[in-house]
Amino acid sequence: MSVDAVGTRAEPLDADHARRAADRLTTHEREEITQRIAGDFLLRATAAERLLTPWRNTARQLRTPDPFQFHDAGAARQWLAGTVDDLARLVEQGERDGRDAFVWQVVHAFYPHWRLARPLTLARQVHERALRAAQRDHARIGEQEIRTTLAAILRRLGDHRAALTMSAAARESALQDGDRRAQAHATHQHGHILLASGDPRAALSYLHMALTMRRDLYQDAHDHARRHRGAGADEVRTYRRAVGLTLTSIGVAEAATDPPHRLTTACRRLRDAIDILQEVGDEHDAGRALAHLGAATAARGHGRSALRLFDRAEELFSRSGSRTWWARARLMRAQTLAAAGQQEAAQIAFAVARDGMGPDDEAGLAAEGVSLHH
Repeated sequence: MSVDAVGTRAEPLDADHARRAADRLTTHEREEITQRIAGDFLLRATAAERLLTPWRNTARQLRTPDPFQFHDAGAARQWLAGTVDDLARLVEQGERDGRDAFVWQVVHAFYPHWRLARPLTLARQVHERALRAAQRDHARIGEQEIRTTLAAILRRLGDHRAALTMSAAARESALQDGDRRAQAHATHQHGHILLASGDPRAALSYLHMALTMRRDLYQDAHDHARRHRGAGADEVRTYRRAVGLTLTSIGVAEAATDPPHRLTTACRRLRDAIDILQEVGDEHDAGRALAHLGAATAARGHGRSALRLFDRAEELFSRSGSRTWWARARLMRAQTLAAAGQQEAAQIAFAVARDGMGPDDEAGLAAEGVSLHH
């Protein structure tokens, strides 16, 4: 456990003294210290999560106020990236100590890191442990959240069969509980996985179901806020963003199906998604929609317009810290340049895209039939 992660400082010369003091601790004192470290770590992760993803619905209710705030998004991202080893150790320690609630909550709180930095192999490992912990904790909402996020991770790794099994289980659990929000979330993810697996027609049926549910949830939240003088405004933003996400996936699915006139409809869907996602402040997903709009625009034969859209997408990814998606947009740019016969520029863009992606990213693209080579 790094001293920075728990908010303490010690000079190297004090290390021997600290070890001797630790040897004298009683079992009860060790347990109390461990719990304090874990509690502080969870609060910091939650502060980062709230700063980086303020629209996110949290499956946790933490009664203790945050002890501090990160001064900007860059600091929050840096803290998350710098403490993943501590996270893995704390998850293991939490399992040994039987602190199941802590295990699934802290993995859930690290969502911005899984979303932006995408260390997918680690994400899969800790989410599988978090799922078991949520089940032992009888935390139904937590279990559904972890299942749906794990389905997305499996999708990105290219394990579509396991991803579909996971999202189907999340949908069934939400249906049993009558949880419309979780059901809509899992239905969207199920459609997104079918899309990634190469079946856009099957994907559209689930995505349209998710869109209907998410629009209903948004309207209910909007009406509640209007009746109660703005109460629940956070939920309005959360559901509004969810509509934008599903519109993005529908646009991508429509662009991947025949007949060709679907491209026009797809572009309209993606523009609507961009407007919504920028409205709620989600730069990462607005960038994703822009990149997909660029690809659809290129498919319509408007290469120059597509390149300008990729410029805008890459700018948003740079601001939000989405390294992998910046590289993905650069890959889309490379494909557009190659199709236009600009071979030298395309080769450079392909090289930059490869340099920006890790092995997990390349494996996920390979599963989608996308090559990083020109």
